[in-house]
Amino acid sequence: MTAGHAAETRSFSSAFSAALSASGISLSSLRRRLIARANPISTATLSYWRSGERTPEGATSLAVVDDIERLLDLPTGALVRLIPERVRLGTLHAPHNPFTEEQIRSALAETLAILDAPPLDITRELSSQVVADVAADGLLRRRTARTLIQSVVPQPVDHVTYTLLSEVDTIERPEMTVHGARIVRDHLHASGHVYAYVMQLDQPLTLGASTMIEVTMESRQEYAWQPETGAYVVRPIHDLVLWTRFHPDAVPDWIEELEQTDDTEGPVTRPLRPQPSVHQSRRDFGPGTLGIRWGYDDH
Repeated sequence: MTAGHAAETRSFSSAFSAALSASGISLSSLRRRLIARANPISTATLSYWRSGERTPEGATSLAVVDDIERLLDLPTGALVRLIPERVRLGTLHAPHNPFTEEQIRSALAETLAILDAPPLDITRELSSQVVADVAADGLLRRRTARTLIQSVVPQPVDHVTYTLLSEVDTIERPEMTVHGARIVRDHLHASGHVYAYVMQLDQPLTLGASTMIEVTMESRQEYAWQPETGAYVVRPIHDLVLWTRFHPDAVPDWIEELEQTDDTEGPVTRPLRPQPSVHQSRRDFGPGTLGIRWGYDDH
């Protein structure tokens, strides 16, 4: 970083920090107002901008800064003009996920073929309870899912397939403990975005019969999952309960609920009150995704 660039960074961060202090608005409150105006951003990113550890980059960030000027009653361009030119005038590409939905489908198909995996739709989930434990560093370390599954095909079912998918973050193969079944084979796709495993049930299922499976995943000491957790169901589920428990030293400054189903127009985000544990409950939910993410104002 050149001395001139460092000075510009300090100039932007100082102006942003001073304007924020003068307004009396907290970072969390500013973030909520930005979300309400269709400019989603994390409190952590705003904190980095205020401290000078990072500067806004890209079209999306510039739109946020432009809105911040309005919310803090600043003259037009008061903050935008202080963003370093080499960042602000670079080539701007449309935002996209690092790994597309089409690539996910392709990687999943390859993974299931390698595993010679049973079809995903030979059973359905009747109910699921997911307990996630967050460590003192604020990151997810353990996730336990207790799921009641039912056979929906005429032939006996003695093996089932489960998958972990991520369009944004790569997946690290977790340490797993299973009850009600045992893992007989697994595969992490070369892309790192798809992980699948085949389990042999303790007792085969006939049509309409059900069984319980408990799967606990733990991250290794040198690796932690991102500050978010949730569940994805491919068929409607009667009961879905998620319980996220935070370490006493890691109660978040902000928590958001994330939900997406066929009835919503894209992901729906709702602010939740920060507390030592959060539970989410849905009946007749899905197909779709339900979860939370969290963060801290100081990092």
